[in-house]
Amino acid sequence: MDVVIPASDAELVSLVGPAFKDMAGIAIRDGAAQRVVLNRVRAAPLSDLELGVLLRHEITHVATRDQTSDSAPLWLVEGFADWVAFRGTGLGLREAAPLLTAEVSGLPTDFSGPGRDLAYQQAYSIMVFLQSRLGERGVVEFFLKNASRSGVDAGAVDVAGWREFLRTAIG
Repeated sequence: MDVVIPASDAELVSLVGPAFKDMAGIAIRDGAAQRVVLNRVRAAPLSDLELGVLLRHEITHVATRDQTSDSAPLWLVEGFADWVAFRGTGLGLREAAPLLTAEVSGLPTDFSGPGRDLAYQQAYSIMVFLQSRLGERGVVEFFLKNASRSGVDAGAVDVAGWREFLRTAIG
């Protein structure tokens, strides 16, 4: 696996496509090879901590790609990648997901446009919630059980319990 930092916007678009040009980083598969591509403009201002979280997030996508269906729910795939990425950082949910303090709703669906950052934070918080209920191993097992599917059973995540967890964790 390589980490690539394109020298120009044109090179970035040629690697990740126009739909992903505004992302700070993205994991891509190019034939048999997998790469993490960083957007130099979006990644440059990140602190060392933020850059580490970004890289761990994208590397998690690389590591789990063979177990993940293209139709798996994004809240599961992105939430798991963030859950792995924030492990060991010492950041609590409040610090890792500040937009959640302003808005908490149902399971996230908008992973593009203005709601994207909130959706990622909601997805991450679901994994933290599941960890509180299932433990670390349980989160990994939940991910592996569901990532190859196009949906997660309706009762698999206790949305009301998640919201209550957020009220307690975020305050």
